[in-house]
This record gives sequence, C-alpha cells and structure tokens, in this order.
Amino acid sequence: MMRRYSSVPLMIGVLSLAACAHGTQAGMSTATPKKDPRVGLRAGWMDAGQAAWNLKLVSTTPPSEQFINPSTPGDFRLINSDISVVGPYVIQGNFSGYQVWDISNPSHPTLHTAYVCPGSQSDVSVYRRLMFVSGESLNGRTDCGTQGVEDSVSHDRLRGIRIFDITDIAHPKTLANVQTCRGSHTHTVVTSPADTANVYIYVSGSAPVRSPNELAGCSGADLDQDSSSALFRI
Repeated sequence: MMRRYSSVPLMIGVLSLAACAHGTQAGMSTATPKKDPRVGLRAGWMDAGQAAWNLKLVSTTPPSEQFINPSTPGDFRLINSDISVVGPYVIQGNFSGYQVWDISNPSHPTLHTAYVCPGSQSDVSVYRRLMFVSGESLNGRTDCGTQGVEDSVSHDRLRGIRIFDITDIAHPKTLANVQTCRGSHTHTVVTSPADTANVYIYVSGSAPVRSPNELAGCSGADLDQDSSSALFRI
C-alpha cells in the first residue's frame, strides 16, 4: 500500500519473513543490494517503474471511478491516506472518503464499496463493528456532502472524528461526529482490559484552531496565557 500519493492504485505485496529466518529463498536475500534498485526507474502514473527488495508484488488495482481524476494525476482531493484490515477487507482511506476492497483473492482484489465523504485526511481505524475516520479540512461536512462549507463559521463543518457502524460494511451508517478544536489529522485507538465498556481515541490535530463561535471552548492562545489552549492539547 502506497501512502499520500494522488490516486495511486491499491498495491498488495507479501513480505518474505522466511528469508530473514532461513537465509534465502528464491529471489530473496538478507544481504542489502549493492545497487539501489530504485535508481533509473521510469516515471509514470499507473505505469511507473517498480522495484522491491524481499517483497513480492501480488497485485495492483486502480482506484474506483469516484476516487480518480484521469485529467489530473496530482489532484490533491484524491490523496490516499491510511488503511485498516477487517477480515477479508481492506479499508483504504482517502482525502475524499474511503474505499473497501475485498482481498479474499489477493491477486485480484474487488471493490466492495466506495464511500465519498470529503474531509482530509480520512485515516481509518476499526474496533469491532465501529469504524473511526479522521477529518480536519475546512471543507468537511457532518453530512459527508461534496458541496463543502463556504462560511468561516458553520455548524455543518466536521473537524474531528467520524464514527460509523460497519456491521454491514457495504452500507456504513453514521453514528456520531465528534468535533475537536483542531480537527483530526490522524488518531490512535486504545482499549483497556479493565474497561471493556469503552474505547478511547487519541487524536492528533495539526490544523489551525477553529473559532470558539464554531466550537465553544476552542482557544488558540499561548500556553502561558491559557492552560486550556488547543495548541497544546491532545
């Protein structure tokens, strides 16, 4: 899986752990290549040159039509972010939402569903039937609409964590939107054996602090002026 490149394909590879444990296998080696195999690779988009070391490329699958702009390979709205694996499915985050791929046959992944929901960067995590999606851009909407948000202050804007019920992964249902002062660039899901009734999300937000008129309590003051400043808060 390649990260943060516009409209790149889903790439599935197999890492040879056996090569590390037993020396070598066919085409595998624990010795560092004397010549960097990336040198001299041809440029391209879907046909760029490829090189790998102790990794076998199993398949390359182009994005679905809703997540590719054939006329603009560098379309910033369609950058891929992180992935999460759930059973036979790979959930591939994207600045415009996410795609769910069925990888039961790794050599031929199939699209299970494509869910358009703009609001970078859409990093995804899954806990049981819940999926958490990060959002921090100014154009993200609580209803996942594609029209964006024009007003500088709006309660339609989503900057934080989206929570979906993926019991039926082909038809995700929005359960809640958790708003934060700086949105969520990415996040980490944590559970505790001593607290099985709850799941915790650590949010990393790198966007500017939003107006307190949009979300009460948000402050962009220096820490020595406001101990609750969002500039120094997880």
